[in-house]
Amino acid sequence: MGGLSQSQAWKDQREDDDTSDDETIMERRWQIGYEQYRILCEKFEEKKKDTSPVSTRIAGGELADGGMFPHQVGIIVQLSNGDLIQCGGSLVTLQFVLTAAHCLTDAVSARVYLGVIQLAERGGAAEEFLVSHQDFRVYPGYLGFGAYNDLALIRLPRKAIPSDRVQTIALAGDFMQQKFVEGQPATVSGWGSLGDSAVERTRLLHYLDVEVLDQERCMCSFLPGLVSTRRHLCTDGRGGRGACQGDSGGPLVYQWHNVSYLIGVTSFGSIGGCELGAPTVYTRITAYLPWIRQQTGMTN
Repeated sequence: MGGLSQSQAWKDQREDDDTSDDETIMERRWQIGYEQYRILCEKFEEKKKDTSPVSTRIAGGELADGGMFPHQVGIIVQLSNGDLIQCGGSLVTLQFVLTAAHCLTDAVSARVYLGVIQLAERGGAAEEFLVSHQDFRVYPGYLGFGAYNDLALIRLPRKAIPSDRVQTIALAGDFMQQKFVEGQPATVSGWGSLGDSAVERTRLLHYLDVEVLDQERCMCSFLPGLVSTRRHLCTDGRGGRGACQGDSGGPLVYQWHNVSYLIGVTSFGSIGGCELGAPTVYTRITAYLPWIRQQTGMTN
């Protein structure tokens, strides 16, 4: 997955200030922004690491039991060149799956698995759907690369049948902003690699409890501007724990008053690998609630 240019990303982080396209002004704005970043991040050792976002990555997790994550969706995407890629998703209504936009780049179709522990196991899913690119609804602000506005919906050809293995998940409430969840435990799940070694791949669903990270530390773990305070949410990757290759699009879930809420969609991690210790970065659900509600017909 390619990253945004630094000037594009920093512009977004500065609240999408598009008052002028003059190159001289933009260059000066970048210089000022970079200096602010440098001063801010001096206190974090992670600033010294070149951790550009390229790969999305569950390392250090545990094996899930059947029915533990009934909202979890497995997705096998077929690209136009015939290649297959693996992603995760969340059932947010009985007919819509929320995932990452980069999972659907250059995709022609996808097979969606509900209520499954072993991904793509014949007869193992509670329900299985084949969907075409016409069923993909990519967030209109996604550029086709990078991690900004990395969000998409897949419309199922019919409504899923709820059961012990298949349930929708509530979206994060508008009030679940950074200060509300920062420092709190959340759960990431998926069928991605268990680590950086090629032999650590798995088709079994794993999960991991992680802590929502403060935004300054997360921003300073990557090149300036690649993490947006408004659009992204991060979890602590220290100890080599985080999402891994193949977990893209999967859920980050927060428990509040015994209810599970989807607060993030797995977007990217470090080019250095799953076990480097860098944060995992997610698309922040609260930044996209109006679009999700409008596309799915949700009333709340």
